[in-house]
Amino acid sequence: MRADASTRLQWFALAIIVLAALLAYPRFALTHDASWYLVATGMWLDGAQLFRDIVEINPPLSFYLTAPAVLLSRILPLTASQAYAAYCIVIGALSAAWIIRLLARSALAGAQRTMLFAAVLATFFVLPIAEFGQREHLMLMLAMPYLLVLALGGQGPRCTPAERIAIALAAALGLMLKPYFLLVPAGIILARVARDRQWQRLFDLPNLVIGVALLSYVGLIVLVHPAYLSEIVPPARLVYAAYDGHPLALWLRPEIGAVLIATWIALRHRSVLDPVLTALLGGAAGALACYVIQNKGWDYHVLPLAALLLLVVAWIVPQRRAWRSNDRLLAVLLGAVVLLALGNQIARGPYRNPLANDLAAFVPEPGMRIAVLSADVAAGFPLVNRTSARWASRYPAHWLVPGAHIRLQRGDCAGQVCRKLAEVLDRARGNMVDDLIAYRPERVFIDENRRKLFFGGEPFDYLAFLRQDARFAAAWSCYARIGSRRGYGVWARTCGA
Repeated sequence: MRADASTRLQWFALAIIVLAALLAYPRFALTHDASWYLVATGMWLDGAQLFRDIVEINPPLSFYLTAPAVLLSRILPLTASQAYAAYCIVIGALSAAWIIRLLARSALAGAQRTMLFAAVLATFFVLPIAEFGQREHLMLMLAMPYLLVLALGGQGPRCTPAERIAIALAAALGLMLKPYFLLVPAGIILARVARDRQWQRLFDLPNLVIGVALLSYVGLIVLVHPAYLSEIVPPARLVYAAYDGHPLALWLRPEIGAVLIATWIALRHRSVLDPVLTALLGGAAGALACYVIQNKGWDYHVLPLAALLLLVVAWIVPQRRAWRSNDRLLAVLLGAVVLLALGNQIARGPYRNPLANDLAAFVPEPGMRIAVLSADVAAGFPLVNRTSARWASRYPAHWLVPGAHIRLQRGDCAGQVCRKLAEVLDRARGNMVDDLIAYRPERVFIDENRRKLFFGGEPFDYLAFLRQDARFAAAWSCYARIGSRRGYGVWARTCGA
């Protein structure tokens, strides 16, 4: 292994940025999704059953990967949010250290290794500043050693079979968080296969290990969490389209502009379109497909695409043949790719949730039981974490309701599908009343906005919806309205514990 100036610089940069991350990220609020997983994983560790007592649309790996942070917070004098931030930083640090060692054994020049590692550090610790700990962030940290080895091919390090298996297993933990993530390595593999015509690459050891891990994960779900397949997947297929984004929100993003510029650079400067750049562009295409298929346009969905674009730039910059004509336009365009891929996330800054800040005033004491009637996860999280409240619901948000309501209101169904949608609403209503009776929340926050998120402009009244259950009137008689903030009515329990 080479311990040259480039490697020493990488170790120094890693130490500095990890220290900065440890000082900063535990002080920031976590995103609503990460905050929900901390609360839900705590409920699971305390005995709640996944996909029955906790109704979550994503498969169970997210809970398994969150569990170490929750357990750590129960041992150390840290909040769950602080423990999770530190846990993510450790994962990023270990992955980055592994990458330093891999790059040091590669055939790359020092400048190439330094630039690639700079892109890795930006991906792990800067790019996700507003989305720290999201599943996309975890995937990138866990899978990056595999993605780099895959893209570098013959110029990459020679790894023993044991190390290749370890790299693949770490990657599998990240890639299996969402099935869409597999499109990123698939793009790299297919780009290499298409260029080299070496189809046997499809059956390289790491790819086979990931395939076995994926099949094992499916088996785990079938055997240990069958409720996910029977209780979550069927209604989700009927209703989750309500969360799809507008086409303008999907395509009018700076990262899409960065894709166009990177493609133009590759076509104009064909001399730099070597096997590695071809592979990285294939990975970017896979990341773009991952983003588009999810069809939401949410900021964290674009993180893998932004990361691959940073790697593309990092590979081109040290290539001398790219600068033979002293091409100032190329420098400007590469800078534009970095700015468009990274700038939007940095401009957003650490995660903020003004609604949670305002609603927190109504939760004056730690340990209070709270519930939120809304289809927006951000209405309940990180409110619960910030106030040290107890979550009084099986749902992170009432995600079953909007899609079923919209389709029935608009007549976007027929026959058996309409009956199934009505059953989804009945089930959601029954669960909401069950939770109200069982948990007896001390505060209930209700989305009273005229145009509610994810309802497509269709009017909806939560209280009117719940009154269709005969048990609701008696349970709700214990509540009085005490205020409102940002379109959310606030109700307090008046009947005691």
